[in-house]
Amino acid sequence: MANLFRTHTFDLLGSGWCKVYYGMTVRGVEGNVYPAGDVVSADHEGRWLSVQIPSANLPYAKKVWTLVDRGYEPIPWQVDFKSGYTWSAKTWYTEIAYGHLPGVDVKVPWELARMQHLPMLARAFRMAEDAERGVYMREFRNEILDFIALNPPQFGVNWRCTMDVGIRVSNWLVAYDLFKAFGASFDDAFERILASSVYDHGRHIIRNLEYSPDLRSNHYLSDIVGLLFAALHLPSTDETDAWLAFALQEMGWEMTHEFHEDGSNFEGSTSYHRLSTELMLYGALFAVQMDRGRRDRVKSYRCTFHHVRPSLNPLEKQDFDLDRDEIFPEWFWERLAKALRFTSDLLHEDGTISQIGDNDSGRFLKLHPVYDIVSEQEAVAKYMNLSFPARENALYYDENILNHEHLAEAYRILCHHDDVPLNFETIVLQLLAKKIPAISLASHFMSARNDLCVQEFLDTLPLVGLDRQEYHFPKPKEDISAIRCYPYAGMGIYIFKSSHLYMTVRCGEVGQNGNGGHAHNDQLSITLRIDGEDIIVDPGTYLYTPLPERRDEFRATAAHFTIQKEGLEQNPWHPGQVGLFSMAHEATFAKVLLLIKNAIVMEHSGFGEKVYRVVEILENEVWIRDFGRNITKPVPHRYFSGGYGKCTRVRG
Repeated sequence: MANLFRTHTFDLLGSGWCKVYYGMTVRGVEGNVYPAGDVVSADHEGRWLSVQIPSANLPYAKKVWTLVDRGYEPIPWQVDFKSGYTWSAKTWYTEIAYGHLPGVDVKVPWELARMQHLPMLARAFRMAEDAERGVYMREFRNEILDFIALNPPQFGVNWRCTMDVGIRVSNWLVAYDLFKAFGASFDDAFERILASSVYDHGRHIIRNLEYSPDLRSNHYLSDIVGLLFAALHLPSTDETDAWLAFALQEMGWEMTHEFHEDGSNFEGSTSYHRLSTELMLYGALFAVQMDRGRRDRVKSYRCTFHHVRPSLNPLEKQDFDLDRDEIFPEWFWERLAKALRFTSDLLHEDGTISQIGDNDSGRFLKLHPVYDIVSEQEAVAKYMNLSFPARENALYYDENILNHEHLAEAYRILCHHDDVPLNFETIVLQLLAKKIPAISLASHFMSARNDLCVQEFLDTLPLVGLDRQEYHFPKPKEDISAIRCYPYAGMGIYIFKSSHLYMTVRCGEVGQNGNGGHAHNDQLSITLRIDGEDIIVDPGTYLYTPLPERRDEFRATAAHFTIQKEGLEQNPWHPGQVGLFSMAHEATFAKVLLLIKNAIVMEHSGFGEKVYRVVEILENEVWIRDFGRNITKPVPHRYFSGGYGKCTRVRG
């Protein structure tokens, strides 16, 4: 993987593996292709930079570029290398437009500029023979310098979204820490330029927080954790100590704001749960690595050095305690452990999850990504988004976006379990978690109740005169006592498991305090596996702004195995770009009426009058009954997207 990355060959957001360079030929997005820019002749003195960046930034950029190794091929950081559309590093960041042209995806340059491949270069550096180690260290150094020279602060697409600024600087610093831990040494000029850019990142974050008192999300959390990483690595000053204190304060607030008491995330998405949990996990574990000297200096922070909303509270009003090894209070670590347990409970037997809500493949750190190795021919045949001629006998590394096993492993580490598999990420986590006392959580699955009868309960509901639809899914016979139900009422997800069965049921909030920005119209829907075979799946997300009609198609009621009615949507959204990340208003107000370990009864009001779904797990089948006026059966969605930009055609 590192050898692909050091040749600037990337597979991001469904692009397929492609070499990214100035003047490249792009494949397009569903027929939408734009000129990818001209070939450049990157002279060592940096004269070529004059057409790339503002003239005021040119002297410093040239100075930085002269430190790049001769022969290094620059990366076109401003290009969407799927569609070919190119932004300009001469454009002030707030004036960057996106979502304005079909097929153009601003997430592509943002994803590349997160530079989450850099820790992989550090891993390769550690593993390589002595004579080969230098190539990975030089590539890390060159890419950082390349980015700094071609992306002056606050200009171009890669300063537009503060979230991505925070994730980028964190990945720079984690990769840097790993290189240094593995014996790398860098020249003083590079160290100074890196430190200066880390400061630029921190200053940009604090001045551009994605904060709202009413709605904050993974974006704001990414800002805070990025600021934390920058402040931890910079020398102690009045300014950086205030940054650090503010980041610690806000991590505590966001834990209560973004994570329910049961540990599930408030955005209504199992994939965004992963991103936010990674941010909390690594942010907290890096924070506790502060040595005593830095902790003492941070305790003397001055609120007068903080000038933005929300305010920075004085030390005596803080919930964090820098005299404790673990810094954060006990409830914080317990909530984090519950968030990790949520993913652990959600996993299929192969380490993957059921998609519920949006999936944009978002990650914070990729220390141990999982790839399925297939042939190029198999990959091209599988994915509709891949349109290149497959080479015979060539291998294709297909990132398994749905594998969330690393969070289940982190849960076992925080709880000091013995059954932790050894891989690079678990070793790192075990080292970082040494100062954290073992966390003990009570079991979360439901105990059996024998005093409730589903039919007797249904007799109390106003079902007479309603239309009815039924579904029967056979399964191997097993006793009802073998079933366990893991209820997560916070997000509105109920997980049923046995040795033969895996099922999720969705019923609850639309997420983001009613905004529904990353939720789908999936209330009362289910996903189902029997003996490891998918019977009912959620179709995923596919794309956001490049093709709004695709975005709406994948989040629509009709895309999910739930009650259908005359083509109606459960919750309305505004048409076009304006409605892509919100519901116009919540209409469903879905409720669980009855829950026992092998059955759930639910209702929602999204069609103007109530509809009901009953799901029962019997000894030899899963039985589903729907009730409502003029309701119809769902038609299986044509496509499945197991990661942002990926699309396969569903057979059958």
